[in-house]
Amino acid sequence: MKIMSIIGIVWFSLSLLFILALFESDLEAAAGWGMLGMLYAIPLSIVGLINSNNEKKSNSYNELIKLSELKEKGIISEDEFKSKKNDLLRI
Repeated sequence: MKIMSIIGIVWFSLSLLFILALFESDLEAAAGWGMLGMLYAIPLSIVGLINSNNEKKSNSYNELIKLSELKEKGIISEDEFKSKKNDLLRI
């Protein structure tokens, strides 16, 4: 994801420079550079969204394991476990 972000920063910067340079003289070329920038932005945002959702699921799973261990050790009650489990699963 870091590599995609770095590529995105460079790509968007170059696209913006070309758009600004070509806007007055060649509107179609400027629009083309804008479209190329969008072609990278859409997959980047989709990958970011998927990674974000996967991280949330992974964190919730780990928290459930910790809560289960606390319940087994008698540190928290069954009601506290159910309450915290419901809170985690709502995310």
